[in-house]
Amino acid sequence: MPKNTFFNLSEDKRTLICNVATEEFAAYSFEQASVNRIVTKAGIAKGSFYQYFENKKDLYLYILQRASEAKLTYLAPVIRNPEQHDFFTLLHDLYIAGIQFATNYPLYTAISKNLLRSSGTPIYKEAMSANMPAAYELFANLLQEAIHRGEIRDNLDIKMFAHLIASLNTLVLEYYTEHVASEYDDELLATADQFIDFLKYGLGAKQDPVQSSGTDMPLAT
Repeated sequence: MPKNTFFNLSEDKRTLICNVATEEFAAYSFEQASVNRIVTKAGIAKGSFYQYFENKKDLYLYILQRASEAKLTYLAPVIRNPEQHDFFTLLHDLYIAGIQFATNYPLYTAISKNLLRSSGTPIYKEAMSANMPAAYELFANLLQEAIHRGEIRDNLDIKMFAHLIASLNTLVLEYYTEHVASEYDDELLATADQFIDFLKYGLGAKQDPVQSSGTDMPLAT
């Protein structure tokens, strides 16, 4: 997190620094991003930068936090009334909103893509560790609501499945950007729908309704 001296700056100055840093991390990976470029474009002394942040990583994690908060705010209208849709439709709608967020916030999206490309690196692990708890909590709440509505079975380990869904969601994005396309569009939605279908039905072949035993297993065992 930034030091107190950063938050003591005027709002305009804080916004300028964050905007310049966001542009830098969108254009370059964490490793390639330059503090020198950031301070030059923001019009601050390099010594002042280290009065505001411990180092480049401190600033990077703060920008990621801002991006995560912006996305959660953007998704809030979908999440606010989960009872309007079943759990799996809600996941679909969240992906649609996520694609719209990517379009409306291209710099945050570029930062996210750069992070995904650095999978396995120390900064990736630290960034995911810092930001994933919010996703775990979101999916835990959605699963709890779905159980309450009787949409999924009530013997699930909510904490475990919230972690699994959040983690798999990240893996879906990694797969998509590496093997399908670089833009988040309808192709991503089609890929996401396969993931949602997997959550709903598992890997087993769908039975003919006439031959089915009638046991509905909404989530993969």
